[in-house]
Amino acid sequence: MLPNRVRGGRGRRLLALALAAALCSAAWAEPIKVPELLAPGSVAVGAEGIPLIKAQNEHDLAFLQGYAHARDRFFQMDYSRRGASGTIAELLGQPALANDVQTRTLGLRRAAWATWQAASADTRAWLKAYADGVNYWLRSTPSLPPEYQALEISQVEPWSPVDSIVIGKALAFQLSFDLDIQATLEVGGYQQAGQAGGFDGAALYFGDTHRFAPPDNRVTIPPASGAALSASELKAQAEAARLPAIDATTLELARAYRDKIADHPLISPHLKRREDRAGSNEWVVDGSMTVSGKPILANDPHLSLALPSVFVEQHLSSTSPAINVTGVTVAGAPGVIQGCNDRLCWGTTTNPLDVTDVFQETLVLNSYGLPYATRHGTVEEPVEWVFQNFYVNKTGDGVANNLSRDNSIGYTNGAVTVLVPRRNRGPIVQISGSSGLSVAYTGWGATSELESFRRINRAQNLAEFQDALTYFDVGSQNFAYADVDGNIAYFTSAEAPLRTDLQTQNAPGGGRPPWLVRDGSGALKHDWLPLQNRQPNQAVPFEVLPVSEMPQVINPAAGYFANANNDPVGTTLDNNPLNQLRPGGGLYYLNFNYSAYRQGRIARTLEGYKATGQKLTVADMQKLQANNRLMDAALVSPHLTNALGRAKAAGAWAPLAALAADAQVNEAVARIGAWDFSTPTGVPEGYDPGDNPAALAAPSQAEIDNSVAASLFAIWRSYAIRNTVDATLTKVGLGSALPDSSDGYASLKFLLDNFGQLRGKGLSGVNFFALPAAVGAAPTPEDARDYLLLKSMKDGLDRFASSEFAPAFSGSTNQADYRWGKLHRIVFAHPLSGPFSLPGANPYGFVNYSAALPGVPRSGGFDAVDASSHNARANTVNGFMYSSGPARRFVGEMLPTIAATEIIPGGQSAVLGSPLYASQLGRWLTNNYHALPVNLAAATAASPTVTEFAP
Repeated sequence: MLPNRVRGGRGRRLLALALAAALCSAAWAEPIKVPELLAPGSVAVGAEGIPLIKAQNEHDLAFLQGYAHARDRFFQMDYSRRGASGTIAELLGQPALANDVQTRTLGLRRAAWATWQAASADTRAWLKAYADGVNYWLRSTPSLPPEYQALEISQVEPWSPVDSIVIGKALAFQLSFDLDIQATLEVGGYQQAGQAGGFDGAALYFGDTHRFAPPDNRVTIPPASGAALSASELKAQAEAARLPAIDATTLELARAYRDKIADHPLISPHLKRREDRAGSNEWVVDGSMTVSGKPILANDPHLSLALPSVFVEQHLSSTSPAINVTGVTVAGAPGVIQGCNDRLCWGTTTNPLDVTDVFQETLVLNSYGLPYATRHGTVEEPVEWVFQNFYVNKTGDGVANNLSRDNSIGYTNGAVTVLVPRRNRGPIVQISGSSGLSVAYTGWGATSELESFRRINRAQNLAEFQDALTYFDVGSQNFAYADVDGNIAYFTSAEAPLRTDLQTQNAPGGGRPPWLVRDGSGALKHDWLPLQNRQPNQAVPFEVLPVSEMPQVINPAAGYFANANNDPVGTTLDNNPLNQLRPGGGLYYLNFNYSAYRQGRIARTLEGYKATGQKLTVADMQKLQANNRLMDAALVSPHLTNALGRAKAAGAWAPLAALAADAQVNEAVARIGAWDFSTPTGVPEGYDPGDNPAALAAPSQAEIDNSVAASLFAIWRSYAIRNTVDATLTKVGLGSALPDSSDGYASLKFLLDNFGQLRGKGLSGVNFFALPAAVGAAPTPEDARDYLLLKSMKDGLDRFASSEFAPAFSGSTNQADYRWGKLHRIVFAHPLSGPFSLPGANPYGFVNYSAALPGVPRSGGFDAVDASSHNARANTVNGFMYSSGPARRFVGEMLPTIAATEIIPGGQSAVLGSPLYASQLGRWLTNNYHALPVNLAAATAASPTVTEFAP
């Protein structure tokens, strides 16, 4: 292993040499003649390689942006458009065909075509100019990026405006689409187990193991009271969980579709409620809380930490119309999606607005088994057919560009997609006899998200920003806003469909809530309401929640706001998202599930600053972005430390006293009790906040101690979930239907927090703290609880000393060896793996911790603000790794000339071998930033390498 300073320095020397060569060549270069341009323009770069694109008009600006994107990220663009369009087998070959079938059935490409057809001439010209820029690069470059060589491809399809739209559609889909399939299967399974075991299966599911109420109660507006739940409130939660049994046909359809998409990289994450989904943090403080007297905005969106990075940094400037905007862009689409112009900055977090419903339809079939209509009431409503053709790249045969048509897909298996007009032209995704499942989603039609960002880029004040948001139709976001006039604001965006039953009665129709498969016959009034009151610039052809009822606040009295994918207004805090009323009648429903712990840490930190009167700086906000103190540990660990204290009392039950006398358990609990909840790596090779990535510092003793405590709590958390929630569900026949780790952990916290009232039994009446038969019955429920909590610590210690963890801890029982960085690691994976991934066999200096422990060690942990979460049940040596987190970190201060900093996890270029492939990665790993000049003159001065273009 090379010394760290050698590893970190090599990349910068490569970058310096490349930029010096570029400077020399650029000084003598003539303008590049491009017939599509209307006027001269330029693309300049500085030390970071971030393009500063200047044009005299918006057409040329879009053209040059497309050119710059293609130059730096074309394989990523091509991979993205194909993945979203269902043509990825044309790149990767036969193994990708099954995924193409399911992608094509859902139909993001169809939705992109609908958007293109509905777009204004002006918007079409903008998108076409961008595509022309991409295609200019394609026809002028001597060779495609190196990934294509591995795939035996030497030519690709030209870029089209619809390709840009489909990439935008895919991003919105990833942030907003939900499938009600897995929840339906789980509820059905729990109901069946309840019938067999004599308990209320729905109450077990909704009240105990898959709760809607977040495990921490911080919301965005207004602040939650924080009051403990009363006995009557707990009883009301149990009553609200009751619903009729889900029928066998529904479960059969749901199971068959689940099995088809279980491994689909684009669709399968939407089976889950919390895990493996995108997230983000944002907060804004106004001038009353800052040293400068000006607002500060911080934002870090959490997406896949793959290579190349999700975002590309660019600075766009045109003369007429006047545009000067900088920030991050999506390779393949024009405009800046998060950033600043001269007057304002904005950021976003995902708002999980429920805009998807799955319906069970009654089908009318032809002799081939294909539906030609659905039955709604007594009416047969015709469906639409879309015929599909699939092509596959024959990789490995040594023949370039060898595509062949695959004719193996049957009509009812994907060769014909059946669309249901009533479901926003949503597809039927599963057919069994005369029954099927259709999916209604607000994104299936013509929507205008790219146009919204186009208008945001130009906005000069709060009113223009708000108007731009009316074009943001799907992919709901929480927008954070701040401007140089001192305004701060929070807006939720997108169009929320109104369900007929929720607006005409105070309970879901037929007891089937909108997060389960719904009735498509019309009998239970589950349909989306027909459009009656169109909102400004509305796209979805159904009634939607009015803009005035969407969560929002302008210049809050508190002086700040924050959002981290949490419940924005508290509709789920009582564990019932369907008991809030709208001002004009009907139920106020946004979503059923939110994140919690990141918001809990952010809000408490900002509240602490305000309480002490400390005035804030950009450095304070950067420090908060780097915060890796685990909020869950702060709230849950007292249950463990208190259990040990009680177990040591005189006369304790013998099995409990034995655990309390165990020296290893005592040491581990004492370490957790003394812990500050931070998660440093504790190893010399680890990347921690504030480190110099070129010369990583040896950990201090305090960092080692906190690192060890982080490891101990992580393994205790795992076994605490396993020994309570998992063991209980296994006893009642639900061992194959365990909640995901986040839900299971929230269940455990609920049971512990409310132990005084529930005595270990959930709202279902099931006892979650029943002991194994070998232990015998405990004298009191408290003894049983404490036994399981301490036994979980012992189980975790035994696991750490086992052969499973030998690659990290070598079988040691010395707790000082249990360093968090040996477990909490990250690999930045490329779709083609091999040398394209980091760490990997390439010249960028990042190496695996060891052959058996892939990835680089990094601070962070479960639901930390500096997002780096892992499975809460992790109990294997590589189970604590993570793969998603901040795709961008940004902090900006609204001075007269906005001062901003930013970093992305990788570099500008996606071309392996370029010095810009990973030029920012070391700084990203250590929570450092680069300057992001917003002012055009400052950006020009920082971008001396200029390529001129002329008509």
